[in-house]
Amino acid sequence: MIPILRLVPVLLVGAMLAPSLVQARQPAPRDTLRLDAAVQRALDDNRQARIARRETDIAENNVSLGNAGFLPTLSGQANYSKTRSNSEQVFLSGETQSTDGATSTQSGAGADLRWTVFDGLRPFATYDRLGAERDRQAAATDEQVETLVADVIEGYYDVARQQQQLEVLREAVAISRERLRIAELRRELGSASDLEVRQARVDLNADSTEALRQAAALTNAKNQLNRLLARPEDASTRYAVASAIEVDTSLQYASTQQTALQESPALTQAREALRAAQAEQRELRADFFPTVDLTAGLNYSQLNAESGFVQENTSTEVTYGVSLSLDLFDGLNRWRRTQNADIRTTNARLAVEDVRARLVTELTNAYERYRNRLRLVDLDRQTLKAVRANVDVALEQFEQGTITSVELREVQEQFVQAESRLLTVQFEAKQAEVELLRLSGQLLDQYQKRTGVPNEGRPEATSGRCGCR
Repeated sequence: MIPILRLVPVLLVGAMLAPSLVQARQPAPRDTLRLDAAVQRALDDNRQARIARRETDIAENNVSLGNAGFLPTLSGQANYSKTRSNSEQVFLSGETQSTDGATSTQSGAGADLRWTVFDGLRPFATYDRLGAERDRQAAATDEQVETLVADVIEGYYDVARQQQQLEVLREAVAISRERLRIAELRRELGSASDLEVRQARVDLNADSTEALRQAAALTNAKNQLNRLLARPEDASTRYAVASAIEVDTSLQYASTQQTALQESPALTQAREALRAAQAEQRELRADFFPTVDLTAGLNYSQLNAESGFVQENTSTEVTYGVSLSLDLFDGLNRWRRTQNADIRTTNARLAVEDVRARLVTELTNAYERYRNRLRLVDLDRQTLKAVRANVDVALEQFEQGTITSVELREVQEQFVQAESRLLTVQFEAKQAEVELLRLSGQLLDQYQKRTGVPNEGRPEATSGRCGCR
């Protein structure tokens, strides 16, 4: 019984270290990547986010009085020409005159101003359309940024899950290694067979293989996170993340749906597309009205000639006026464009309804998944608690010699499986929470409040959360 008694403290310590990962938050290593730092880096450096923001800048620049047609246009021109000529002239009197190599120069400059003062109120409709296109692009950028933040948060917590899973498997390897050492010692004392030693070695090799596979999975998860953060291709993966997976358990469907119908970037895009289509309708209706233009011009010209009747001529002209034009018939193209605009407006209105219905469906599914995963977290915690108690009982029975090492191995495997299931459902619960916030357009806002990043002076939200590993 002495070798067995020596085994008990080692197994007890090794088995208890793994459960402690669930409840305790260990001090973060110095190279720990914080979630707020990861999200902020992605917002600053991710290439797709930068492209989206510049597309918004383009749309913003397009919203101007000049682009809408409110302002006049001013054009200028200048010219200079030189002519060399040979001529022979015969007059009625019979006299003749020959000129060889006579030169003449002509130069001029001018400016023309045109201002459309009425064309069916088209500039007002154009300005509204440009504003709608700007807002639609801004909503598209918001959606892309929210998706990026969701990917970063999920990637971060996936690294946390893989990191914790690796620690669990390493503890299993440590326990199996100690079990092999004790089995070899017992064989030397004649209380264990070669079969028991071989089985312990097989289990150790299996645990070591799983740990190696998990180490590769952790590296892959870190590489994916590095890509989202726009890190260099050769960026190191020798860093850790915070181990706790925090899930907000306070989300309610009614309030989330109400926020989604108001703030959803996808629904906002559809609404702004409808607004742009309606503005286009007004633009095309302006084709049926006359166009009134005010014009003004200033021209200066100078002529110098060595031949002819005029040797020098200088003139300055000022012109101004008003013009009215109206297309009387253009092959019914105006009617065709107007009808197409009406159809596009109807389609845009249908698109708003479709996006709204799809959003409600996705939100309902996400909320059901969210509640389901929270219930699974509670169940798996209870299971893990029971399995942890089984480990204590199995260690006592192993100390007393009433169970074999194989039976102890079964309890150990149950514990590892329970630990892994809890990690998985916690991660899935976090995914469901992130998806709910993304669909409702409040993910970035909630992230800023929870991580303490300044966001218009609002306080950090800390209530209603559970710390999950």
